[in-house]
Amino acid sequence: MYTQEDEEREGMPPISIPTFGIPNEPELLDVYELYRPSMATRRLVSEQNRELYPEAFIEHERLGTLADLCVRALAKSQGTVHIAVPVREDPLKLRIHYDSIDVDLPLQECYFVEDLRYWRRVVLAKSSDKSLVLKKLLEYDWRGKGISIKYVELVEACPAAFWPEHEMAALAALVREHVRTMDIRHLQSHTDESFQQKMESSGSEPEVTSEETEELFISSDERNTSSLLSDEQEEECSDEQSAVEKEELQQSASKLKQPRIMFNEMPYDEEPEKAAEGHAEAGSIQQDRRMGRAVRNEVRQQLRDMQAARREQHEQRMRRRSLMRKKPVEEPTKKRRKSRKTTVGVFNMKVEGEKEDVEEKIVDKRQKEKLLKRIKRYDYPAEHCHHIDLSFVRFFDNLVSLILEFLGPHMGRDYHKRHLRFSLEDMMRLARGLQALDKLQIFRLRNSRMDRFKLHTLCGGLKDLKALEVIDFGYDEISDESGATLGTLLQRENMLKALELEYNHLDLQAASAIGAALLQQHQAGGTTHLQYLGLAHNRISDKALSTLVHYITGTEHVAELNVTAITARKEAVAESLGYLLRNHPPLRRLDIAAIPLNGAVGRRLICALEHNQKVTHFDCRGCDLDSDEEFEAAIIVRRNSFQGDHSYIGDETKTEQDIREHFKSIKHPLLQKLEDERLRQSECLKARPSLISTPSTLSVKSLAEEKEELQEYDIWAELGIKTKASVPQEVEASVSSHSRVSDQGPFYFDPNSFDLEQFREHIEHPGIGNRYYYFKSRRQQS
Repeated sequence: MYTQEDEEREGMPPISIPTFGIPNEPELLDVYELYRPSMATRRLVSEQNRELYPEAFIEHERLGTLADLCVRALAKSQGTVHIAVPVREDPLKLRIHYDSIDVDLPLQECYFVEDLRYWRRVVLAKSSDKSLVLKKLLEYDWRGKGISIKYVELVEACPAAFWPEHEMAALAALVREHVRTMDIRHLQSHTDESFQQKMESSGSEPEVTSEETEELFISSDERNTSSLLSDEQEEECSDEQSAVEKEELQQSASKLKQPRIMFNEMPYDEEPEKAAEGHAEAGSIQQDRRMGRAVRNEVRQQLRDMQAARREQHEQRMRRRSLMRKKPVEEPTKKRRKSRKTTVGVFNMKVEGEKEDVEEKIVDKRQKEKLLKRIKRYDYPAEHCHHIDLSFVRFFDNLVSLILEFLGPHMGRDYHKRHLRFSLEDMMRLARGLQALDKLQIFRLRNSRMDRFKLHTLCGGLKDLKALEVIDFGYDEISDESGATLGTLLQRENMLKALELEYNHLDLQAASAIGAALLQQHQAGGTTHLQYLGLAHNRISDKALSTLVHYITGTEHVAELNVTAITARKEAVAESLGYLLRNHPPLRRLDIAAIPLNGAVGRRLICALEHNQKVTHFDCRGCDLDSDEEFEAAIIVRRNSFQGDHSYIGDETKTEQDIREHFKSIKHPLLQKLEDERLRQSECLKARPSLISTPSTLSVKSLAEEKEELQEYDIWAELGIKTKASVPQEVEASVSSHSRVSDQGPFYFDPNSFDLEQFREHIEHPGIGNRYYYFKSRRQQS
């Protein structure tokens, strides 16, 4: 069958004939693929028997000159270490040099490169964020991002059993001033061989005998929870420590609002009822604080017990090792008489037992069943899954954003749960490194398996960072028992701007701790406020939602609340969020998507939203609302946005004249953009230097004086030769004409000032387009 490919190859020699010499070496083969002749050239009849094609060098668009090829070859072979002097002095060749450098150069050989186009190539080739392609050269820190990516590659390539401290510290000292962000996702985990010793049931001694162990700093700002104290003694101690807090609560009890959440509120005029409600609320707040303190003390006590047990085990190992190192005492041998040999009968003969089968006790591939049983019995606990020393982040004191995820190495199909686990010691080292980052603003620890001990350790290193603004613990499997620890993150002088806790297992304890911390910060008169609180996809119950809403209502915190896909009942959601919409003025955004509601419950939320004139974003997708209710919610949000853009609406201090002036100042965005561009262009033209520099009168006068002096000096008279007198009038005339031209100002050429005769005179002159025929006619005439 005659195909399209056969038609294209028509007129060419058969494939079996080796007309073209294709090299076998990889380097030469790459060059051949780059400069081989095109198919259009090879299909020509006159080119069938040719083996060399110089036309390939001419037809290639990006080939360049031979000097450019040499620059590219030098750039690929030598990199940035040795740049030739001619290349360094020529900007065009230096541009070609940086465009030819490999993006996979080691960091030590390219950290000093200042060319932004090279670092942009590095970032686009290695970053997973594809939106960076849209950023221009001067809109992003390409050099800092590229250096950070190359350093993170070295970190992720280090095995978990070995961390080159001195080498990485020296490299960090070279690049620390450029690194602002760091994104670590795929740290190496321990290999299977490193777990063999822990799998064995014999409990062999570890090889490490150093007395240096990781000690966790446990804050002692609250009392110890000792097992020797009874419950009554614990209550007495907690009452003594919270005496000051009780006095503050009693003073501010009258200012607190009622804890009940209702739509139709009736004003209470009786003072005894208000006092009773204030005391009840103060009692609930005090009870929540007691519970949070008890939980934190319990975590601290468990950490202390773990440290004590670890220290005791270490001392036992040291004692056993010291005993094993001692030489045994040699007992004096006793001389025995030689006994007479007596004949032993068959029935009196001692028979040795069979030797043990050593291979039966070996657990490896020779005994696969035992090996599988041992592997299945060992669950790879988190305390054995260590990583490299994460305290290296302290080297980068200019770090602004740190993203950390324990996703393990790139597994592909070799998935194993040990790659995703990390130990408490990893968090201890990380917390010690975070304490040195005074400029850190964003911290994200996502896709990790946290527990309350690890979270308590990490929060100890985060709560002292004054510049911290965003904390993200999404997808971390945080349980509700860690709620008291999350509350400590909000007990700080400079409040966070965003706390993201999506996709966890938080409930009442976490909601109570977060709400109580925000209320306490509001009562203390904090200047900064929490803007975003994300609790989406958590197990938030009815009581947890109502408790959180009760605490944040009336404060300046939480302008954006995300409670998407929580597990609370629809009636509780409508009641709590309706109360929040009516009584929380700072609220601007509310996300309640994927919460199953019905038409009646949704109508209550729409009524509450209509009462609010500040919310500019209301996400109710997937809530089973009617299309009319969703449309009504969208109209209300657009109304609020319009009122926010036009501040004169609802302002009684504005007059009609002020409103008219405001409307006159409003312009279309495209028109405003055009006017701004023209204004910028005019300012640029004003600052531009003049293109034509005219000689000043002083320079003309100095030129005339120099010419007069030259004419007055007669060299022939000095030599004794008689000549005719020179005529100085011509010089004066030329100087005067030059001065007249200079007095007229800068030269200005008007291309449209020619008349018809001048146009006919100059139209036949050869220009750029017909210069070939001009020179041809000249040659023919000569």
